[in-house]
Amino acid sequence: MQGLSIAEMWKRVSYLRMLDILNNISGKLLLACFLILLSLKSNGESPRDSLKQLLNDKNLANRSEVLLNLFVRYRTIDFDSARYYAEESLKEAKIDKDSLMVVRAEYALGYLLSNNGFFIEAIEHFNRALKTAKNNNYRRRLKSTLNSLALTHYYEGSYDKSLEYHFESLKLREEDNNQQEIAIAANNIGLVYYQMQDFDKARLYYDRALDIKQSLNASGTESTYNNLGLAYQGLGNYPKALENFEKVIEICQVGCNDDLLVVAYTGAGAAYYNLNNSKEAENLYELALILALKNNFEMRTVTIYSNWARLLLDQEELDEAREYLDESQSIADKISLRKWQSLNAKLYAELFSKLGDFEKAYSFQQQYDSISKSIINETIARNMLDIQVDYQEKENLEKIASQDQEISRRNTLLYLSVVIIILISIILFILYRINQLRRKTNRELAEAKRTIEQQNNVLEEKVRERTKELKEANAALMKSNTDLDNFIYKTSHDIRGPLATLQGMCNVALIDIKDQKSRDYFDKIGKTAFRLNEILSKLLIINQINNSLIAQNPIDLEGLSKEIVHEQSFISGHNDVKVENEIGKLDNFQSDEVLLKIILGNLVSNAFKFHNSSNRVTSWVRLEAHRENGHLKLNVIDNGIGVDEKASSKIFEIFSRASEVSDTAGLGLYLVKLAVEKLHGKITHSKTDEGYTKFTVELPSN
Repeated sequence: MQGLSIAEMWKRVSYLRMLDILNNISGKLLLACFLILLSLKSNGESPRDSLKQLLNDKNLANRSEVLLNLFVRYRTIDFDSARYYAEESLKEAKIDKDSLMVVRAEYALGYLLSNNGFFIEAIEHFNRALKTAKNNNYRRRLKSTLNSLALTHYYEGSYDKSLEYHFESLKLREEDNNQQEIAIAANNIGLVYYQMQDFDKARLYYDRALDIKQSLNASGTESTYNNLGLAYQGLGNYPKALENFEKVIEICQVGCNDDLLVVAYTGAGAAYYNLNNSKEAENLYELALILALKNNFEMRTVTIYSNWARLLLDQEELDEAREYLDESQSIADKISLRKWQSLNAKLYAELFSKLGDFEKAYSFQQQYDSISKSIINETIARNMLDIQVDYQEKENLEKIASQDQEISRRNTLLYLSVVIIILISIILFILYRINQLRRKTNRELAEAKRTIEQQNNVLEEKVRERTKELKEANAALMKSNTDLDNFIYKTSHDIRGPLATLQGMCNVALIDIKDQKSRDYFDKIGKTAFRLNEILSKLLIINQINNSLIAQNPIDLEGLSKEIVHEQSFISGHNDVKVENEIGKLDNFQSDEVLLKIILGNLVSNAFKFHNSSNRVTSWVRLEAHRENGHLKLNVIDNGIGVDEKASSKIFEIFSRASEVSDTAGLGLYLVKLAVEKLHGKITHSKTDEGYTKFTVELPSN
């Protein structure tokens, strides 16, 4: 093993034994001191008595607070008294209309009931505390209540509900950017996924918790390493499991909780067993057992004896295997660990089968099947109870009628949304066809012009006639282009209104509707409407470019580039992309600021959008500018996913996409090309020697 040899482990165990003796001596001394102090105080008044005396004061202003303090004094020693004082505290808080005390009292009742196994009642109190905390924006109470609700559902076995509340709690902690709280929430989510046997998701959240703890240099990494080891074990990745358990053993050389060390020894032993190293596995099981017996960790002892019996069975050491299995089963029966009763029954069946006692083997196999079915049935029954409770809570005529109305409204919204999306799609298709027809007309007109020029020397009269026709055609084309631009402008404006309404309806639906499938559908509709709004905005920019006059003004290119980078970084949300802005001051540079913003904004936006998302590579984008032969050269270079070879020849065409992974309409680079040509410049796309994506814009420079 790494970091700690078996011999060193035995030294540690011997050291622990010595500490145990010393602790026994010191414990007796402390007990004697406590008894002396207790005798000296016997004539005095206890804190509980003092609090009760306060309640006799009719002028007491904070009776709810005093009652809640009495709850705290009784919660670990007298369930009935603790419940009474918490309920009285709640009554007083309601009389005083003190919403904060209402939350605290409801939470106290939920906490007490949950710790004593009354999960359904506990959940009811936690839910009332949650509602009041939300209504009054008690953020700290809200987070603690969500966490307690999640844990209670976890203990009850409702893992889906537990995850729901854990994720809601995590969202609040992320908004507060409290890294320690985020680590706790991530670890708790990992525990739920582990119990659901979704070991890969459990590993992801354990990793997140570990990263935060390490970044904060916080304590408690050993427990997370243990969790990661168990997750990797569940995934069948025994080398990684062993690696994490050994980290715990290494950390615990300088002292830590014995329970963590028992888990690490047991987990490492199981990993070695699965890696066919039985000798090392036995050594670790022995170390784990010594510590477990020393601390009376009964649940851990059951696991160690059972795992060791499994190993001995494989080695055909049947008598010793039976001895260890008996020890495991005895403790499992004592504390009613049904999971291990089931697993041990399966091992007993294998043991007696190897001993040739097939009757007993068959009996234990039936026992294993019976317990396993019972556990499954209990899980199903618990889930059915959850469903029944949820139904009963909603079962009244007014709510049913309201639900029917909600369903009807929801269906109406769905149909309306579909119709709007279809109409928008048709309009966009028409716009695309009109653009194609316009291009075709322009090509035919150019061809006709060339024909007229060739015949000019032959037939002057026909030239005049054809020139007249050409002028008429040009006028008609200009009118057509103007009408088309007006149509695009007006249509885009007209459509954006219904789109905004659609987005608003989707947002309202996401607040009101609780059904997850419906929420997902409305979320997708909302995102689609957002993307369509972006397309319409870019169509309006096309119209703006086509109809704008160039305004030549002095440009602070350095400041403009910084502004655009900041803006696009915020819009994209990719703060992890490194920006290398090498654009410095350029004296006496004049151009159109609006068109320059369109060019730089879209190129930088593309670089952020198609950045390299690999964790192994730092994503970056570099901006360059310099004068060359009377022109200004702007370079935008990035190490992103690049442009697909199939699309490279068409990337500047309307509705063309630079990448197969793009979810945009393909208007960004077309806008850049229009703006560049409006400024009498040109744009090219290439790759650097290193294979990075490079866009170069050449503009006239004074």
